[in-house]
Amino acid sequence: MLNRNKLNKGGFLITFEGIDGSGKSTQIKKLQNLFKKKKIKNIYFTREPGGSEFGNKVRKLLLNDSNINFTNESQILLLLASRFEHYNRFILPIIKENGIVISDRFQDSTYAYQCGNNKKLYDILKYLNYSLFRNFEPKLTILLDINPKLAVQRINKRNKKNLFDKKTLSFYKTVRKNYLKLAREKKRIKVFDASLNKDLLFDNINKIITKEIDKR
Repeated sequence: MLNRNKLNKGGFLITFEGIDGSGKSTQIKKLQNLFKKKKIKNIYFTREPGGSEFGNKVRKLLLNDSNINFTNESQILLLLASRFEHYNRFILPIIKENGIVISDRFQDSTYAYQCGNNKKLYDILKYLNYSLFRNFEPKLTILLDINPKLAVQRINKRNKKNLFDKKTLSFYKTVRKNYLKLAREKKRIKVFDASLNKDLLFDNINKIITKEIDKR
């Protein structure tokens, strides 16, 4: 059970990551509903790209504008500019006031999606993250892992698809591989089987998040 007394003792960021079709949005919505039902305050939800006026414009540009074929380098620069605004105007002020921010995607998505198998891009992104954010990282990352074939099946059932929903199976396999590589390197990343029943998966996720909050 979440200890309400812990909600005002040291702020931090929790992120949800995973390939498209992993069920992130569903799990985040369930978490929002739970906190709302329990009247839990001082926890704020956001997403990337997004979280600011500029971030929402970048989101629309990257996800919905099929007339522009951005290179991975251009995508990284746009995402970092959006993240810098998001971090300074939304995330950091909340953390400084001992709040908890829960974000649908953050820096790990950029490594997994935009870097692909390109080590040079990975090194550039790593350098820029240090320069802009001084290696700031989430305290906890929930990685929803799923077989890309199942993820694509889920995506194909959607009525509305963005540009990333239309990527190939091979693309998602690479993204998943990159995510799992990050999980092996960073202890903050906890991997969950996203093919599980939605309610069972949520119970497992909620236990980890509650445990992290109660550590404060």
